[in-house]
This record gives sequence, C-alpha cells and structure tokens, in this order.
Amino acid sequence: MQFFDLSRQFNLSDILTPFTTLNELGGQDWFLAKVRVEHDCLNDNDNLEGQAVLKSSQNIQIELEWLIQDTGHELQLLFKGIETAANEETLVMVKGAQIVDEANQKISAQALSLWIDGTLLALLPNLRKDIKARLNLWDYVEYDG
Repeated sequence: MQFFDLSRQFNLSDILTPFTTLNELGGQDWFLAKVRVEHDCLNDNDNLEGQAVLKSSQNIQIELEWLIQDTGHELQLLFKGIETAANEETLVMVKGAQIVDEANQKISAQALSLWIDGTLLALLPNLRKDIKARLNLWDYVEYDG
C-alpha cells in the first residue's frame, strides 16, 4: 500500500513522472532519436533551423533546438539557448522525467543548459555530424561554380 502526504497538494503529472537528478541523467546512455527541420523556402533567410530529440536508455527525452549557419567555409551547427543567446521562448524541453537537484527542488533552465553544454554534449561527441548526416544539406547550400 502506498501512502501520500495529505498536507501537500499533488499534481497527477508529478506522481506519474519520475524525478531524476543531473548526475543520474549523466549516467544514462544517450543517442540521437529524431531530427526535425524547419525551413521556409520562400524566405531569404540563410539559416537552417530545427530540433534534435535525444533519448536516454531509460526513455527520457531532451529536445534541443538548433540552427546551421554558413560561415563561408563550413556549415556550423549551434544549439540555440546553449551556444547562442537565449530568447524568451523555451529552447530545451525534457520529457519523461522532472529534473531536480539533491534537495528535490526543480532545477532552473540555466542549470539545465549548463549541464547540457558541459556534460550531455560531451557524451555525444558526434552529435553535430549525426544531425548533419540526417539532412540533405546540398538542398540548402549554394555554391559558385
């Protein structure tokens, strides 16, 4: 039988979604599960944008927004809000778990971004190559020939 603290107000998603810490996330195996592209062919914007869904061995998903910039000699892939200036909108989304610190308090978006930059991206050293490999970049790059 399971007992609940009746002095606390419970949210159904809090009960069904497990709590995990950044250290526990770092101990899981991660892989690139999905890549999405957002590109408006009618717009003159040279940047290609989209989302990458990273999935862990315990079915936790982290969705990152990315953009590709043409630097003149290479296509550089940057993660928005982590390697670029953060805007007001949410650029990182976690599904399948609530990320908390050691005191069971939800961590800030800034702490999550720092963890992604310092830990998660290091766990996936070929992530940028894998994202680019799933895109047909020849459709988006013009070459003078």
